[in-house]
Amino acid sequence: MVAAGLALGSAATATAQTQDEKFVDAVNSLGIETAATPDELPAVGQRVCDMLTTGLVGNPNPVPAVRGVVTTLSGNGMSREQAVGLMRASSAIYCPQFARFMGR
Repeated sequence: MVAAGLALGSAATATAQTQDEKFVDAVNSLGIETAATPDELPAVGQRVCDMLTTGLVGNPNPVPAVRGVVTTLSGNGMSREQAVGLMRASSAIYCPQFARFMGR
């Protein structure tokens, strides 16, 4: 019985997604077309977190920082909805400490 439990446990571990895989899947599910390859896409999500960090750290009002990220992403060929989706996916996966600022 113990061997069967170990086999099941290792099978579950083998199918667990990495953060990068979750992010790529999230972006794909949003239908966002990017120039980034699946290997490069996680860096985009991490850059979004860098922008949020720069804008939010020490700032009592998160609204301008969040709007700035959306504006930057929208300026790169995404619709506003796609930019918000990408920002939310980035935050949820790479910088969850900022998720509370994303709204509904």
